[in-house]
Amino acid sequence: MNAIQLVTPAQYFLDIGQESLTAFNGTAGLELPLSRQPDGRLTEACKQDLVLQLQKFFDRKPWQPRARVICAICARGVSLRRLSLPVSGKEDLNRLLPLQIEREFPLPPDQLAWGAQSLNGTKSQTDGSGPRRELLVAAVKKDNLEDYASIISDSGGTALFTLAALARSYLCPQEPGLYAVLSVGRTSSELITIDGGVPVAVRVLAWGLEQFAGRQGNSPMDAAAQVPQSSPHEAAATFRGIAVAASVRPISDGLSPLVSMINGQALGRKVFVTGIGSLNADTNFAGQLTQRIGGGVECQPVDVPPGAAASEAILGLQRVLDRQGSQPPLVLQLKQTDKKTRIAPEATLKLAGLGVGLALLALVLPFFEALALKSHLAHKLEAMKPETARFATIDRELDFLQYLEQSEPPYVDALLVLAKAAPPGTRFDSVSMNRRGEVSLRGSLQNGQQVAELRSKLIDSGFFASVGIEDQSPTPDRQKVTVRMSAQWKSADLRKAPPPEPLKASTNAKTSTASAIPPAVGPQESPTPRQNPLTPRIKPN
Repeated sequence: MNAIQLVTPAQYFLDIGQESLTAFNGTAGLELPLSRQPDGRLTEACKQDLVLQLQKFFDRKPWQPRARVICAICARGVSLRRLSLPVSGKEDLNRLLPLQIEREFPLPPDQLAWGAQSLNGTKSQTDGSGPRRELLVAAVKKDNLEDYASIISDSGGTALFTLAALARSYLCPQEPGLYAVLSVGRTSSELITIDGGVPVAVRVLAWGLEQFAGRQGNSPMDAAAQVPQSSPHEAAATFRGIAVAASVRPISDGLSPLVSMINGQALGRKVFVTGIGSLNADTNFAGQLTQRIGGGVECQPVDVPPGAAASEAILGLQRVLDRQGSQPPLVLQLKQTDKKTRIAPEATLKLAGLGVGLALLALVLPFFEALALKSHLAHKLEAMKPETARFATIDRELDFLQYLEQSEPPYVDALLVLAKAAPPGTRFDSVSMNRRGEVSLRGSLQNGQQVAELRSKLIDSGFFASVGIEDQSPTPDRQKVTVRMSAQWKSADLRKAPPPEPLKASTNAKTSTASAIPPAVGPQESPTPRQNPLTPRIKPN
């Protein structure tokens, strides 16, 4: 049986901005325009078009698991808070954190999509209240993400949300202290401030390349609309070309609104700028911005690999996932749970259907197996029929052998008991037995004490019912005692079977056993005329 292999879900990245959506699968990218209602929500036509385009891009087969889609969203409507909670267990933290969020944010937690990131270490309090845990919490109205989650779900994926501004910061060098990351877009920009590696504020600036390039003459959007484009990438390239062409005037005029917005923010000593690309090489965008901000703040452009199909946010997500694990450090969740992540209802239905299917298969499989093996079993039965005629013969032979085993007198067992009870130096000249259990023997022992010891051992063996000494007299040389004994073994249901005699490697033991027990002669045999009359023998009666 082949081992079951688990299919790992495919992973995709989405950069969701105000004007466009960029998708990336690791090798190829897709850029789609977004149409929004006056309240900022996507139009129904835009949702349907996004579902069709993303379904083609994901190319998910029905048997494959849902794609894992990591989405970087824009900072519009996002709030960051740094919270301090008492150090406690995981269950207490999950209970206290929503209460603290309800206190810090204007909306209750059930109307927010929020996520928390534990900061390094704990902080001791001067008031003696004990150590506290530092957490970074990001929250946004749940309505802003539900449309994206629904679109991705209808396209065959499962959404995981994080901040695009935070993802872009992973492309920048991790400076000590306070610094900022500015992402320049077409109609708006995003500024995130980071202190000691922790985001402290994020803001959307109502300034973009459109304002930068459209201060004089026609709007760049009007000029770009007159040029045919086949893709959003070509439209962006055309727009940047027009922006560079319009920058023949003093660049400081186009940067003035941006500088006035930035100067009110804490920037630190360095500002990393993304999204300017080749515009920086043509207009020295970063250098001019450094001069306008002043105060010792240095603006440094972030280099992106040329020809990259992914945006800066997606490239930052890829970098942090390669370093830290399977998901970004800060994840915005639509549904908050106080326990482990629950299985989605759709996945629950699939698992339930799979369980029912396996149960039905387990019930039906034996019937299919019987039908499939019916012919094979019939063939086996036909082949066994000729052999069944032998069963009667086998039974008769077995009954005969069992009868022989039960009715056979225990000659060997009796000899084994005699051999084990005989003292050293004992010699039996003759041993006779009959089927009635009568045993008589004649032999010589060292002295009368050995005769008594032999009789005692034979009685204690549990094999003989009675043991008697018929005659006991010394030999002519007075060195041994000649004795004649008779015994009666017990019935089969009362006598004890002697334990088996272990094999002995000693030569002396073999000699002693051979001298104690004479060679046995079957109960129906008699010595031949040429046999030595002094040879010990068993005399059947």
